[in-house]
Amino acid sequence: MEAVHRTKSVLIAGATGYIGRHVGEGFLDSGYNVFTYNRSGQIACYVSGREVNASELASCFDVIVNCARPHWSEFSPEEIAQIEFKLLQTLDTFAANNATKIHTSGVWLFGHATSDDLLHFRLQPLKVVEPDVRTINDAIQKQWHIVYCPSLVYGGENCQLQRIVQSWANQSIQVAIPSVGHNQYVHVDDVARFYLLLAQEQPTEKQYFIAEPQGYSPKEFAQLLLKAQVVKSVEEVNWAQFESNNGIAAVEIEKLNLVLPISPLFKTKELVCRYIKKQGSIRAFDESTSR
Repeated sequence: MEAVHRTKSVLIAGATGYIGRHVGEGFLDSGYNVFTYNRSGQIACYVSGREVNASELASCFDVIVNCARPHWSEFSPEEIAQIEFKLLQTLDTFAANNATKIHTSGVWLFGHATSDDLLHFRLQPLKVVEPDVRTINDAIQKQWHIVYCPSLVYGGENCQLQRIVQSWANQSIQVAIPSVGHNQYVHVDDVARFYLLLAQEQPTEKQYFIAEPQGYSPKEFAQLLLKAQVVKSVEEVNWAQFESNNGIAAVEIEKLNLVLPISPLFKTKELVCRYIKKQGSIRAFDESTSR
């Protein structure tokens, strides 16, 4: 008798958000039944939006993906950590036996890490995300895959970097000198492809850094923008001036210096340098046609 292959199902929290939308489309294009989980605890079909009875779906999903995170402007760090902790507990109840569970996190949890700390996934968080340590440790104990994304994910629909590029058009960008940070980037489509790979391959590792191999200091990134004619000029200031103009939180991010040990499972098809060059070309074309 020919075997019957059941279509696998995935439940995505935060599916209307930036990363979640692209992850949802990736699973949908690969033949999964995709469902969304919203802040009110409702589950709906990703395609039709039709709600289904959540109480009947305990232990039903082959893949659970969390892309949801309360916004820092609405909640305190402690409140964010509590909400996320409870969300993962709830999502756990919908996971089938041996389900792949993926939680989206960020490199800020390693803001003060050494190379050895990074290699062994020892959390050394920036102050703003210190309360998240409990969430991460609990999720690892419960067999979640933790994917640490860079501080800037770009590309696709509603890209933050595209908005930044547009807001900087013909302006000067400020850089603190000496430029001591090191930042890496990742395209949202590469994130979505990696989540799909985790679901399909089911590797045994539980924590992953994903990013493009090449990183940039803030000064190097500013020069990238200048070369693409996205900005008019680069203004170099000392650290006291930079903090006075931008605040202490911006200083912490500007000094973030992590060379990530990227997972060998992660493959990138996109590069931020190509994306910025393209944005510069689009803006130049728009300006020439509007004259």
